[in-house]
Amino acid sequence: MLYALAIPLAFLNSWIGCVFYVAVAMIWFVPDRRMEKTVTL
Repeated sequence: MLYALAIPLAFLNSWIGCVFYVAVAMIWFVPDRRMEKTVTL
């Protein structure tokens, strides 16, 4: 969803698009406890 927003906003202001891309990257660094429970049986 954030990637879909970043593309059109990048045409308005490239910094806004970059902020969205960095936000998605930061979300991936935060571990999700629900995923850990599912993966480690």
